[in-house]
Amino acid sequence: MATAIKNIPVLKKEAASTFNEKIEKNIANRASVDFSKKVSISSKILAKAKS
Repeated sequence: MATAIKNIPVLKKEAASTFNEKIEKNIANRASVDFSKKVSISSKILAKAKS
């Protein structure tokens, strides 16, 4: 007996436009997180561990 394949949900009208707006907003803010402090701290820790 074959198992049924579920349909893929499709966003329509307002839900689709809202979803696209959220995606565009998130892509624009993608590089806004600054990890420079964490990188410097971790590199100091690794340098200390090597010696």
